[in-house]
Amino acid sequence: MMRRGSRFGLMLSLVLAGLMVVSGGLDSSAGAWLAYLCLCAAVVFAIYQIPGSCGVQVGIDGISIRSPFWKQRLDWRNLKGFVLVDLNGDRPDPSPRRCWIGYLMSDSQREATSAESLRIFEPLGCDGLLPRVEDVDSSELVRLLNGVLRHQRGSVAGTED
Repeated sequence: MMRRGSRFGLMLSLVLAGLMVVSGGLDSSAGAWLAYLCLCAAVVFAIYQIPGSCGVQVGIDGISIRSPFWKQRLDWRNLKGFVLVDLNGDRPDPSPRRCWIGYLMSDSQREATSAESLRIFEPLGCDGLLPRVEDVDSSELVRLLNGVLRHQRGSVAGTED
């Protein structure tokens, strides 16, 4: 997950920093700052390449999303469902890489979430997006996650009797 983009960012930032060094751009303060920013970006992108630093884990209590700089937990009780968010628009050649998984929050969770946060995802028809999982069909993953959500709700309802 998130490896392809960070690999591209790592290579691009290293190439730009290398071009600054080779072209003599470090002589000016603007060039030195640009090279410094490129190297800082390279460090961030390199951290994302560390195995196990990013991931989505589905567990009995919910979904855990982790990256090197933040963690998020989505509890099953706070979720209403999952939807496929197609960012292809009207493209003649739709790409599966532009299909993401959106989640819908329960009414109580929506009330507890800031209006600004909800407004960001409103045009997409969801309350938030899960990170892309490479080499997994998004529509199949939506189906599986909705199945797990129904199963978890059934398990919780079964224990309350």
